[in-house]
Amino acid sequence: MDHAPILSALILIAASVLVLAVFRRLSIPPIIGYVVVGAAVGPHALGLVPAGPSARLFAEIGVVFLLFTLGLEFSLARLVAMRRLVLGLGSAQVAITTLAGFVLALVLGAGMGEALLLGGAAAMSSTALVARQLSLQLELQEPHGSAAIAVLLFQDMAIVLFLALVPVLAGDGPPGAGEVATRLGGAVVVLAIVLLAGRWLMRPLFHEIAGARTAELFTLAVLLVVLAAAYATESAGLSGALGAFLAGIMLAETEYRHQIETDIRPFRDLLLGLFFITVGMTLDLALIRENALMVLGLTIALIAGKAGIVALLAGRVSPDRISAVRTGLILSLIH
Repeated sequence: MDHAPILSALILIAASVLVLAVFRRLSIPPIIGYVVVGAAVGPHALGLVPAGPSARLFAEIGVVFLLFTLGLEFSLARLVAMRRLVLGLGSAQVAITTLAGFVLALVLGAGMGEALLLGGAAAMSSTALVARQLSLQLELQEPHGSAAIAVLLFQDMAIVLFLALVPVLAGDGPPGAGEVATRLGGAVVVLAIVLLAGRWLMRPLFHEIAGARTAELFTLAVLLVVLAAAYATESAGLSGALGAFLAGIMLAETEYRHQIETDIRPFRDLLLGLFFITVGMTLDLALIRENALMVLGLTIALIAGKAGIVALLAGRVSPDRISAVRTGLILSLIH
């Protein structure tokens, strides 16, 4: 029997318990603790735990569950009411930030294709980090929280366009208009299927399952719905988290919303912690130390520039300047 996976899990759990206990006493957010654990035991530091594909897989599932529980706190009516923020603020933020990142990358010597993809990457924010922090601070229902979630939703949909541009960087030539249209059309169809299936199937399905009065069956059904929705949107080139979010919104319309949230929370918290640990594992501390000034300068420039762009755009749709600034600061992190 190979004991390496068990030993890796033991090291991660022990390090997490130790670090989180210390961070809690210091009133430091647990997210930072998970990242510190990953950076410390990962391949670029002590090397106690290898960064394998299985860990990344479970980490991505953790993000999916986070967005699902986030969707449970919304409703379809609220999502429709947010369409101006999603399409207006979201599209403006992605377009302007991509352009700014594109110009900056060109100035630093990147090629056209690389600069375009780097600009797109700069426009994206960390859905897991932003959503988790807003949830911990109970700010999802606040104006800046709603604006941030709306922009994140558009960013997840915009991934389709950037995936279509990957051939530019690979040297295969730019994708044709037909290819881009096909990908966009497929994404729209999948989103429509997820929404319609959720609208018409969720309530009768869970009414039947709840009638069986079997807790295990109910939990398995929830897991099935979450992962099926995530797989459907990911297959269409969208974010799996987007599909899970929509599934959460659909289930929020049923009377089983609170029971579902209670059943899914242990999976979400455990796997989401693993996500932040894997983020820490990717940090090459030696490389960062060797290029400390460049890394620090670019980080400050990117965060400040993105925060400013988002704050200015948010100020155009909201009269509350403080809320606009908070939206900019929340979305300033790049993922």
